[in-house]
Amino acid sequence: MKKRRINPSQRIAVGYAALAVLGALMLILPISHGTSLHIVDAFFTSASALFVTGLSSVSPQTFTPFGYFVIAALIQIGGIGVTFISTSFYLLIGRKISLGDRRMLAEERNSSLPGIVRLFRKVVIFSFSIEAVGALAFSLHLHVQYGYSWLRAFGFGCFHAVSAFNNAGFDIWTNNMESFTHDPFMLLLTALLIILGGIGFVVLVELYEFPRQRQLSLHVRIVLGMTALLLVIGTLLILLFEWNKSMANLSWPYKILNAFFSSTVTRTAGFDSVPISNMQEVTWLIMIFLMFIGAAPGSTGGGIKVTTFFLIIKTTMATIRGRAQIVAGKRQIPWELAQKSMLIAILGITVVLVCTLIDAIVEPSIPIIKIIFEEVSAYGTVGLTTGITGSIDSSMKWVLIFTMYLGRIGIFTFLLSLVQRSQSRVQYVQERILIG
Repeated sequence: MKKRRINPSQRIAVGYAALAVLGALMLILPISHGTSLHIVDAFFTSASALFVTGLSSVSPQTFTPFGYFVIAALIQIGGIGVTFISTSFYLLIGRKISLGDRRMLAEERNSSLPGIVRLFRKVVIFSFSIEAVGALAFSLHLHVQYGYSWLRAFGFGCFHAVSAFNNAGFDIWTNNMESFTHDPFMLLLTALLIILGGIGFVVLVELYEFPRQRQLSLHVRIVLGMTALLLVIGTLLILLFEWNKSMANLSWPYKILNAFFSSTVTRTAGFDSVPISNMQEVTWLIMIFLMFIGAAPGSTGGGIKVTTFFLIIKTTMATIRGRAQIVAGKRQIPWELAQKSMLIAILGITVVLVCTLIDAIVEPSIPIIKIIFEEVSAYGTVGLTTGITGSIDSSMKWVLIFTMYLGRIGIFTFLLSLVQRSQSRVQYVQERILIG
């Protein structure tokens, strides 16, 4: 009997699930937590860290330094990808990376197969280099400005740098980053790490090689343009609605600073310098929109991705104008990518709506806007919350875990892990139907 082969999508889906379970078992150990920790909360924290989300159902004071080490390790693996473990081991022992492993790397990094191992090496180098610089800067600042001991400053600095660059949004302080509302250094450096992690490793590599190559691909130009546009739009809208509300007590320079930071963290990193619960519902709607779009493909962030959103806009405009081609940057984009972009958005909306309905059934007392915010935050692997995560029922926690799981591995990867691709050779007669 012919042995059934496990495709890359199935290996990724199983790999993330297995590591989430392993992380939960590590966190439930007495050495990982100082206060009582329920197994559901351990699994929720493990999943949130591995899926680089940042939602937390327990207080940061729950975990010991060892527990935070486990969380940081899960964040690092989740940011680079589960394939990081096997591929790194093979490279260390000098073993050749098989075609199956290369396909799994390409699937997870959403990249092409040629040169994927070379790209992976650069991913590892860029990740650890950027995180090391960020950790050093945070450590020095926390020691000099806030009087942290060198050991405490280094521990906090390392964890925060890893959490920020990997767009995880896990905070080690009891009030997230609300103590740094008037600290431009902490907010801007955190925002920079979030942006660098969110634009994707392909973009980072091209930017690094730009002085020599002197050109950028269409993908990189779209990512940089959409990232800048969404950051500006988000900042302006948050300023508009929160100027005299949650930011009323801030001077205008700090209002701009915190609005920019709030716009940045919706790119899938759930830190907050101004409490989200104090903001207006209209601001929550803006954040829901930005969180759903998310970061760039092949990055540490989630969401449907900025290129997907860009292509949906271009496809819509081309259809309205009756054009047969989708053109961007004097290049034609295949219609199959447009169809995939539409499908990604529709499937994402479907996941959020279905999970929201389930949450509304198990938690009928929570306002629906807060549930939608929580679900989009989970699906976009953001980690922002209106303040309900710590008080929700275990049933809703499991729903959020599943949403985070889908958001991290990708809805396409999940669906492909359940079915086998097949192509039909049957051609049917065309017939038009009425639409619109």
